[in-house]
Amino acid sequence: MQFINFISERFKHFFSGGPSPRPEEADTDSFQNKEKITAFSIAFFIALCLWFIVNLNRDFNITIQVPVILTNLSEDVTLSNEVPETAAVSLTGEGWKLISVYSNPPRLMVNAEVSDINLAEQVRSQISAFSDLNIVRVEPARLTIETERKATKRVPIRNLVNISVRDQFGLLREPAIIPDSVTITGAESTIRDLTEWYTEETELRNINSNVEQSVRVAQVSGMSVEPQTVMLTLEVTEFTEAEIRVPIRTRNLPNDSAVSYNPSTITVRFDVPIHQYSEVQGTRPFAAYVDYEFIEEDDSGRVTPDIEILETDYILRLRSFQPQRVSYFRIVAD
Repeated sequence: MQFINFISERFKHFFSGGPSPRPEEADTDSFQNKEKITAFSIAFFIALCLWFIVNLNRDFNITIQVPVILTNLSEDVTLSNEVPETAAVSLTGEGWKLISVYSNPPRLMVNAEVSDINLAEQVRSQISAFSDLNIVRVEPARLTIETERKATKRVPIRNLVNISVRDQFGLLREPAIIPDSVTITGAESTIRDLTEWYTEETELRNINSNVEQSVRVAQVSGMSVEPQTVMLTLEVTEFTEAEIRVPIRTRNLPNDSAVSYNPSTITVRFDVPIHQYSEVQGTRPFAAYVDYEFIEEDDSGRVTPDIEILETDYILRLRSFQPQRVSYFRIVAD
């Protein structure tokens, strides 16, 4: 009772105000301000508790996610249909009692040997342990379990990483994935026709040096994949532009025929790694040719040469060639 009177007096003093304190009363006022803050904090806490007590006695409607746990699933079989990991259960009841079930929801133990399960009824039997709670809805209300013999298959893995390099840089060779295949375990009918697997889609941008990065393997419900990550290796180097003049030749030319071109050579522009540039300068890495069959079928007097890479020891990337079309003349023997 004395405590309540003390708090009451402090509140009266807090809200009544008063004249500005004199300098010599500064220490006393500081102490009184701290008391006011303490009193206000206590009052706020009491009010908050009263609010909870009053409101949690009311009825509320909440939805909780109840875990679905499969039991009695043999090691040599697997699920062939999708079974949800949780069931959505809508409940009504007093706030106090809902807090208990919300903070510690029950787990639904589902027997995998039973093909058709009344999930709503099973939820009701387990929620009945919490008195005065009403179940409004269970989603899904029924659960179908289909099992199938488990099978394992090893398939190559395909890279779905989107790779972009910085200007003047390029890949020396195709990206390497280690290991190059993964083991898939799942329902026999599901994996029977699998011919490949794939990585998760991701991006590597503005690369200008070699890369070794772990990439996650795609995961699909109802299947297990091992390993779950693979190593992506990229060999990147700086390229430079080069050009070379290449004579145009005719392929599949009959023995009694001859063809001349105007111009007789074309300029081929290509990219080459900087460390291979000097070596390429002493070679003719490209050939330009026109198949005689195209000349016979042409009636315009102009054809587009085909460009072929001859040097496979170098990393060459064709950029362009000029001119794109050349004139030709058939030379008829006397």
